[in-house]
Amino acid sequence: MPRLPSSPPAGAKTSTITYRVPFYDTDAMQIVHHARYVHYLELARIVFLDEHDRPYREYVAEGLHYAVTGVSIDYQMAARFDDRLEVTCWIDWVKRVSLQIGYAIRRGTELIATATTEHAMVSNEGKLVPIPPARRAVLAGLVAS
Repeated sequence: MPRLPSSPPAGAKTSTITYRVPFYDTDAMQIVHHARYVHYLELARIVFLDEHDRPYREYVAEGLHYAVTGVSIDYQMAARFDDRLEVTCWIDWVKRVSLQIGYAIRRGTELIATATTEHAMVSNEGKLVPIPPARRAVLAGLVAS
């Protein structure tokens, strides 16, 4: 199985958050539990939308949601209690009703993990709906050319 990209393609817009690992994110060995990484991805993509598109709460106010339809994480090395992680994300692609976001999680210069999440736009009722054309154009403009 090929590894996920460890950095965004040249020209892609990115956002990076810093996260200090609290004790409750770790297991008995003080290593970050694998499930916590999904939380880190969400924190980064919400900041990405704030910085490059619009706040996610505005989508929610319109009855629209980016439902997660897939998550893939490649773990390179363990993160531990009190580490300061940087989570960088970017958009890999945008389609009519879906998009994919790529991620790299680092501790300083060390690559901890790479990831992707896929999302489909849904209504409050959970029905697939197209990403509004104006939003889709903005998001597509953030993908590397």
